[in-house]
Amino acid sequence: MNVAILGSGNWGRALATLAAEAGHRARLGHRGRPPGGFPGSPNFHALTAESDLTLVAVPPSAVREVIRLARPGPAARVVIACRGLEPETGGWLSEVVTAESACLRVGAITGPTIAAEVMARRPSAMVVASEFDEVADRTQRALHSAICRVYTSSDLRGVELSGAAVTVLSVAVGVADGLKLGVGVRAIIVSRGIAETVRLGRKLGANPDTFRGLAGVGDLIAAASLHDHPGTAAGLRMAQGGTADADTRKRAEAMVALARRHDVELPLAEAVAAIAAGRLKPRLAIDMLMRREATTES
Repeated sequence: MNVAILGSGNWGRALATLAAEAGHRARLGHRGRPPGGFPGSPNFHALTAESDLTLVAVPPSAVREVIRLARPGPAARVVIACRGLEPETGGWLSEVVTAESACLRVGAITGPTIAAEVMARRPSAMVVASEFDEVADRTQRALHSAICRVYTSSDLRGVELSGAAVTVLSVAVGVADGLKLGVGVRAIIVSRGIAETVRLGRKLGANPDTFRGLAGVGDLIAAASLHDHPGTAAGLRMAQGGTADADTRKRAEAMVALARRHDVELPLAEAVAAIAAGRLKPRLAIDMLMRREATTES
């Protein structure tokens, strides 16, 4: 199988490693200097047209531009391999693909798969979701091997929402770690953060089990365990008096806006958005969360 990976950063190279390990031909779409280790091309359109599967491994803010360059056709299978909503619009990245191209068969992958661990050939796992069985099955064949287990799902919305939630909840974990609040608080953020995401997911028609699996709990545990994870690192910086970068602020705002459109309260995501925007100090945000009215666990 010919697998195109649009994006030649660490994650793009990790995906190429998995495809090669599974016995397929991986090629990297790149801009600027060609990456080492794998064949590649700066011509995203030709690369996509010549491939049986295209994985989009660029930051969410760059997905629209990359799809415009790649111009996947009706026969293409395109899988989003990055987490989050589109920062500028708050839209689903799978819908960016269908809005900007003739491609209809889309999917998304996520899970606790760390680029550095893949490159070191450590065991990993992920989930690929699509409303089209052939997209999920093809992606599974492209990436599943002795070093990576790939599970399939039809819950595209749940997998995309899980990825978006993890990018925000990992910031909350970083804030708590930066304030040295202990492992108990980290566990509270993971468990209550997933509960928040389940509530929103139900409103969106997602399967609650998705958030309790690799896409939700699994990915968040991995993010919470890595201080150099982008979200966790951003939270640490803010807890230590630094300012939030634009991506962190936009990701949190997009998540909160999505929840408000569906009349769902996300206390943790709202706290992250307030800290990132400079409206609340990290310690005060934690205090306000702890002083919320007592309720049942759900």
